[in-house]
Amino acid sequence: MRIKFINPDSGLDRQQLAVREALLLTTARPDTQISMICPQCTEVCIDSDLDVAVAAPEIVQLALDAQQEGYDAVALYCFSDPGLAACREVLSIPVLGGAQCSLALATQLGYHFSVLTTDERRIPQKEAFVRALGYGSFLTSVRSAQHRPDQIRTATGDDQLIAQLAEAAKKCAADGADTVILGCLSFAGLAPQVSALVGIPVIDPAMVLVNTAEMLVAQSLSHSKRAYPTPPRSPRCWKAGKIDLSAQ
Repeated sequence: MRIKFINPDSGLDRQQLAVREALLLTTARPDTQISMICPQCTEVCIDSDLDVAVAAPEIVQLALDAQQEGYDAVALYCFSDPGLAACREVLSIPVLGGAQCSLALATQLGYHFSVLTTDERRIPQKEAFVRALGYGSFLTSVRSAQHRPDQIRTATGDDQLIAQLAEAAKKCAADGADTVILGCLSFAGLAPQVSALVGIPVIDPAMVLVNTAEMLVAQSLSHSKRAYPTPPRSPRCWKAGKIDLSAQ
């Protein structure tokens, strides 16, 4: 079984991607192969809905390439699920998003969940995103762990980072949450340690993606073409150029 992970944050080198691949393999089946790639043309990190729109075209192309290369599933390594529905329209293999998978799991573990993100500027967008997916009645709060993604890339497994995540998760529990989602996949591999310190389930979307993809592939399941029909075969403008934000 081969799973292609698409990390939408540009600028990651091969060594950084290899670290993520190794973390993901710790929860995978022995026969599962995992490969991760990030965009090379779109220079963006996902911090807003605009970033999702800007990154989506290249993500769709990367997903198409993965299917043509014989991968069994594609996973979007981001809690914003950039380009997820579009990828499902043009691929016949399962395409999974970190947010959709982890939110669905959270409702199986409790009645109220909180989401931990990185930068506090992301909180309004994440709140709106979770509600738009239909999970508003389960959402207790969205809190920031006060870490930028570039800091987390070099701190994964660091005791101080785990302690800070645990402290933020305890605040989520005080809000009334019975489950916490690490709503930034840069926190990969830290959920068990945080859960042990907090005493409630802590979900790692990255690991959930691996196991959900394996389950779908093993059962020969993919997304419904009634829900995600094949788009009309007319010219597309995916490579029309970059958005000019110089006037902002």
